[in-house]
Amino acid sequence: MAMVLDSFVTRCTASMEEFAGQEACGALGIGDDVRCLLATLRRVQAVVSHEERSRVLSAKVDAWVAQVKDAMYEADDVLDVSMVEGGKMLAEGDSPPTPKARCSLMFSCFKPASAPKFHHEIGFTFREIDAKLREIEEEMPRLPAGSSHSESRREWFSRGICSNFSDAIRPLAVGTQVQKSLDGLVPRMIREGKKKVHVLAIVGAVGIGKTTLAREIYNDERITETFPIRVWVKMTNDLTDVDFLKKIIIGAGGGVNVGEIESKEELLGILSSTLSKRFLIVLDDLDNPGIWDDLLKDPLGDGVARGRILITTRSEEVATGMKAMVHRVDKMDAENGWALLCRQALPECSSEELASLKDVGIKIVERCDGHPLAIKMVAGVLRSRGKSKVEWEMVMISDVWSMRPIIPELPQALYLSYVDLPSELKECFLHCSLYPEELPIQRFGLIRRWIAEGLVSDRDNKLLEDSAEEYYAELVSRNLLQPDAGNLDQCWITHDLLRSLARFLITDESILISGQQRLSTDPLSSLSKPRHLTLCNMESRFDDPISVKQQMSLRSLMLFNSPNVRSIDNLIESASCLRVLDLSKTALGALPKSIGNLLHLRYLNLDETQVRDIPSSIGFLINLETLSLQNCQRLQRLPWTVKALLQLRCLSLTGTSLSHVPKGVGDLKNLNYLAGLIIGHDNGGPEGCDLDNLQTLSELRLLHIENLDRATSGAAALANKPFLKDLHLCEQAPLIEEQQSEQEQENQEDQKATEEEEKEVLDVTNSQFSREESIKASEKIWNELTPPQSIEKLVIKNYRGGKFPNWLTGPKLGILFPSLVYLDIDNCMSCTALPALGLLNQLQSLQISNADSVITIGPEFLGAASSSSATASFPKLEVLKLRNMKKLEEWSLALEENHILLPCLKSLHIQFCPKLKALPEGLKNVSLRELHVEGTYSLTEIKDLPRISDDLQLKDNRALQRISSLPVLQSLTIDNCPKLKHVSGLDTLQHLMLAFPPSTETFYFDELIIFWSIAFPRWLELLIQKRDGLRRFELQCSLSLLRSCLDGGKNWSIVQQIPEVRITSTDGKRYIRYNKHRCIYETNAQSED
Repeated sequence: MAMVLDSFVTRCTASMEEFAGQEACGALGIGDDVRCLLATLRRVQAVVSHEERSRVLSAKVDAWVAQVKDAMYEADDVLDVSMVEGGKMLAEGDSPPTPKARCSLMFSCFKPASAPKFHHEIGFTFREIDAKLREIEEEMPRLPAGSSHSESRREWFSRGICSNFSDAIRPLAVGTQVQKSLDGLVPRMIREGKKKVHVLAIVGAVGIGKTTLAREIYNDERITETFPIRVWVKMTNDLTDVDFLKKIIIGAGGGVNVGEIESKEELLGILSSTLSKRFLIVLDDLDNPGIWDDLLKDPLGDGVARGRILITTRSEEVATGMKAMVHRVDKMDAENGWALLCRQALPECSSEELASLKDVGIKIVERCDGHPLAIKMVAGVLRSRGKSKVEWEMVMISDVWSMRPIIPELPQALYLSYVDLPSELKECFLHCSLYPEELPIQRFGLIRRWIAEGLVSDRDNKLLEDSAEEYYAELVSRNLLQPDAGNLDQCWITHDLLRSLARFLITDESILISGQQRLSTDPLSSLSKPRHLTLCNMESRFDDPISVKQQMSLRSLMLFNSPNVRSIDNLIESASCLRVLDLSKTALGALPKSIGNLLHLRYLNLDETQVRDIPSSIGFLINLETLSLQNCQRLQRLPWTVKALLQLRCLSLTGTSLSHVPKGVGDLKNLNYLAGLIIGHDNGGPEGCDLDNLQTLSELRLLHIENLDRATSGAAALANKPFLKDLHLCEQAPLIEEQQSEQEQENQEDQKATEEEEKEVLDVTNSQFSREESIKASEKIWNELTPPQSIEKLVIKNYRGGKFPNWLTGPKLGILFPSLVYLDIDNCMSCTALPALGLLNQLQSLQISNADSVITIGPEFLGAASSSSATASFPKLEVLKLRNMKKLEEWSLALEENHILLPCLKSLHIQFCPKLKALPEGLKNVSLRELHVEGTYSLTEIKDLPRISDDLQLKDNRALQRISSLPVLQSLTIDNCPKLKHVSGLDTLQHLMLAFPPSTETFYFDELIIFWSIAFPRWLELLIQKRDGLRRFELQCSLSLLRSCLDGGKNWSIVQQIPEVRITSTDGKRYIRYNKHRCIYETNAQSED
């Protein structure tokens, strides 16, 4: 990453200075060599810092830059070796290290030599690097007299940045131009025409907003109602015809075994039959008009359904070639551009403050030439400058606006957004371009790779992971990364142009290979020292993608979307300088023993591989910081040598089949993330880790413990954990001994009555004694475990005790856990009463599942009796879920007058509580947005909820007969509630969805048999007739009931009163779609087939 050489040199110089003052440096006898190199590095650093901005602005890479970078990589490697070997010499006294221990064969920079001479080789390497840098100095520009590279740095974090990225989930389409285009195009697309398949092209320059407009059309409610099949295909240069057809077929719901088909002709036939309903296919960034004649025209024309093709393209010729109706995207005018800039840069700024910035803001918008993407990028820069007009003016007069574009069609604003980043963030952003374009970037892995590459600096005594999270948040704030709308734990580079820019800037040291692409004709194959290799879509066997010489310089190797790759032993053996190795989601069955030779390795990801065993040589990876083995289901053993991984910061073992975790894990004092820790041993042996082994792990932020029932003592396990935020405590799921006993009795032969009675008494006595002992042991351990006050997320699972731990039941619960936001209590089957969780003042999400012994939830749950002053129970709770509580019969929310109940609750889920007779009366005072009730077989009515507003979903409530007095409810879903006979008081209902499974076609109501197959129930007829405001009606039912709703059928007079209707058969094959205002009536249910 030559364009951020300043950061690399600064980082390497700081590490060298630290090493020069350590005893390890003196033990190797290389102090003079290190100090000489350090002096040279400081001179180089001064020149690099002075030249950095001019080099960035000119986009020029001088020869000396590449030479300095290579020297820095060599220095970084030898520094690793020196720290390790110096540490060994200190530990072993004056005796030289043995050839096996000193690992001298691990590095390409050293040749094998006898042990006594090893430290001389290190000194020679330092002198050699120093000599190289002195030669390079002759070619470097001279530092102007009196200049200094130590300059004060502006605070570069955006104002008000936080870890909540919800505001950046989707691009903000602001201004009247986008809305005007939307209102004009959508009616044209849904209007019936003569053509069976109509093509619309959105044409415009790069970054002008074509994809944004297409996405708005794709997600428009009118479009989703009109086109039940919608497919979005991102067009890329490497997308083959076969892959293109597969994307459409899978997106349209016809993807059964289609992944195994490689015949284009066969796929064309499947495509024609898959598009059985009205469809919309979006082809984003299309540059080849031949795709219409070659692939789409015939199968779409032969299909049974009508549809629309929407393309975005930069070329008028592409639109003309597809005979498309063209919509040209105009540039934003100044006012709309200013509105976009304000919403992106200062969303919470007052109108008065914005007015003071408008004149300079308008000038910045004009410099963006009306490009929405450019405005959004500049807004990210301005957000880091706050409300200072002087800072805004500095952005406006930046030299970047006048420099020559380094990539054709790249708006200068995009390069400005990169140039404005501090060096650390430049490196982190460029690293994101190493990921394949079609896959999201996982936030958790990304920040740990940044750390492994050394891109995250120590700042303000913060944990490196915390600093990396701030880096990530800053890149999101600056609009360089876009969080995924469906999963905030992953992201994308915001635009293809940004990805192109990043790829351009790291072309000199990175290679990305997709499939079996060969590099013989690729300019990247000429890289003599590539540092990063990304492999995507690789087959089970592949030749070495780059030469052995190139492999020797690699620092990162990542595989993506390559589930059939079984081995890359050759790569691992050659790439001795690797820092990052990601083999996750491959078919890798074993790690080679040579993995231990990768002394520089910091990050090793084997998630979801087939590995059965980890070689003991992993203990040589003493620089390893992240070891992730999540969901390695075949992994049964972890070697004891893991205790040698003293630099380990993250160990993830969740989802493995390990019998135990070695005790030495407790010695890894740098661990801040420990997931899937198994207590004890399957066979009761002494090798397994116990709770006491966790005492020294004071840096933990996340701790997930399993098999807690094997613990012998837990008194001090969670002591000295001042930073712990995420705690998961889990025992092994208890066996249901009653079921075992019944099964044994069924399989036994008849015996004498007296023998049977004696055995039953003995079994019951032993079982009861064993259960009581288990309960006592569980309660003892859990009472000793007192989580620290720093806890924000707590999960309690499979707790066997008869009452909850003391630290969860006392009146000072709110004081003990002042930061607890999320609480999940699962499968605590012996506890008969719930704690006073209403005292948790910061709790936002609460889930209680499988509390089989709880019969009643009373006021004590709210903590009402604990305080006499006016206060709120669950003052910040937003989500409450009660699930699988088999014995729960009564739930009360009764409170004293001076108490406030659930003031922030938005969502309530009650699922599979079969004996619950009624909802708590206190819910009438709660302003719920959504209520989901499922599997409550004893619940007969839902009434008097005057404040539930958005959504009520009812499913499998067999005894439910009445729904009433929900005056502000807007949406109601009823699925398999067969005894329902009265629905009233839904004054504002707009959306009604009913589902009648085949098993519920005949039911009794007031001694009358209603056949669902021929008629609607009376309550439904009355509801539709009385509710003028009902806008949408959805029904899933039997085919006979569906056909009764056809035009002219028995129920057509009811259906035609509703503005929007969708009816589908239970198997999903038949449908009716009706829109009263748009005069749309479609069905495929006319025939009797």
